[in-house]
Amino acid sequence: MTYLKKNFFIICLFIYFVAGSFYSLNTGLSFDEYVEQRIWEYNIKLVKHIFLAAELDPMFASYPMKYYGIGFQIISQPIQFILGGIILKFQDIDSFGAYLLAKHFVVFTAFFISGIFVYLIISKIVNNKFFCRTATFLYLTYPYLLGHGLFSPKDIPFLCFWIICTYISINIFSNLTKNGHLKYRDVVLISFLSAFLLSIRVAGVLIFIQYLFTLIIFLHSEKIQFKHFLKSHYKKILSFILLTILFTYLLYPVFWKNPLLFFDAIKMMSYHFNNVCTLTLGKCMFSKNLEPAYIPIWLSVKLPVIILIGLILLPFTEKKIFISKTSNITFGTLLLSSFFIPILLILKKVHLYDELRQILFLIPLIFILGSVSLYIFSKKIFYFLSFVTLFLFVIENVKIYPYQYVWFNTPSRILNLSKNFELEYMGLSGKDLARNISKLNKQESPKPCILVSPPWLVQPFLDSKLYSCFGLWQEIDSNFPRPFWAVQNVRNLKKGKSYKCDSIYESKFNFLFSKEDIITGRLIKCI
Repeated sequence: MTYLKKNFFIICLFIYFVAGSFYSLNTGLSFDEYVEQRIWEYNIKLVKHIFLAAELDPMFASYPMKYYGIGFQIISQPIQFILGGIILKFQDIDSFGAYLLAKHFVVFTAFFISGIFVYLIISKIVNNKFFCRTATFLYLTYPYLLGHGLFSPKDIPFLCFWIICTYISINIFSNLTKNGHLKYRDVVLISFLSAFLLSIRVAGVLIFIQYLFTLIIFLHSEKIQFKHFLKSHYKKILSFILLTILFTYLLYPVFWKNPLLFFDAIKMMSYHFNNVCTLTLGKCMFSKNLEPAYIPIWLSVKLPVIILIGLILLPFTEKKIFISKTSNITFGTLLLSSFFIPILLILKKVHLYDELRQILFLIPLIFILGSVSLYIFSKKIFYFLSFVTLFLFVIENVKIYPYQYVWFNTPSRILNLSKNFELEYMGLSGKDLARNISKLNKQESPKPCILVSPPWLVQPFLDSKLYSCFGLWQEIDSNFPRPFWAVQNVRNLKKGKSYKCDSIYESKFNFLFSKEDIITGRLIKCI
């Protein structure tokens, strides 16, 4: 019993990790996963082209996704190679699908690690283990983030390394307040981590704005002039800049021939070539012309009520939080980043789409702010709401799996979500639809043809021998020979056209305290 009491937190984390890993490997494939694999293949071909003079496919010359590095891919690809073979033995899936699915484990591990660093950051602000552990479990079971943590191949790794960079940078400045020394070991570490973050998504340049916030708070807290700081640490600052450039260069094969392409990458990623529509409060908001209210609206419906309450209470609690140099640096950094980075994105009219995907890395920071604020305001209220919330989170994670990433907070559910908001935009319903195709196909003669876009959402879960052909969804608008079956996901459900076809199966779920069915996909038969 003594052992259980001492290690209860660790045991719970272990159980959570095992369960999360299992569920991640049983989640369907998303739109982005094949794209991620193509990015890796492009970079490998580019390396061979540079060092071995191998011919580069002309298609890659104008490849729009070339401005991604290989940092996280270096970690994930070997694991995918090993784990993919194991998955193939236990799941009804083809080899390529198993290879893609294996990345889910790596992504979930990244999300789990982000939870560890959330705990470490919170402990720098509040010296209470029980609170830190409670807040961490709230974070790890938060359906919206956990849902992304089961599969999202880019957003979650980026979030993970952002929170790691946040902790390490805060730690560096906290140590400076204690002993005034800046170790070269720390300089190398933060340089590498910053470059690694950039290699996942070039939006990692925003982390340097956060570092600037941390520096400003440190200088103000220590009453040190910037000139004096620069004079004392200029060698290490210069080392940080040069090492970050070097590591970034190494992790970005596309820059090896022309490092100046880095600026093209920032421009391209800030102003995405696709003008994506995101249904927001009943309005189709296009990424190239977003309204300033876009981010606030999505935060208001995606953040848990307990966090929203904490954020509202911030004006009444901040004086009680800023009581030490460490908490000043930590909480101040989170506060300034969470407030000013979204404002910067709005002012610069950066292209955002798919609700909060591009700023998912800020959610852990906001989560910490709200949790700490509510705890400082009233410990009793925090613990009461947190245990109720934790209970509901666990139930809902089971109830709506694998669509947790679609999650909305309870107040927003009074709205008609299907008509007002973007929902299952990543295509995870493909696995469920494939399983039902297999069931229904037993009654079919002759073998049906399946139209689905993109094919990797469904095809890996089907035995191709049982179907006469596979085509793209877009061919439904042509004179494609009937009969055939077609898979509708959320992307093409929006079209709302009548194709003179019959709906034979719908993939759907509903939230707690809501009777509204959320349709995630549809199987139709065209005869």
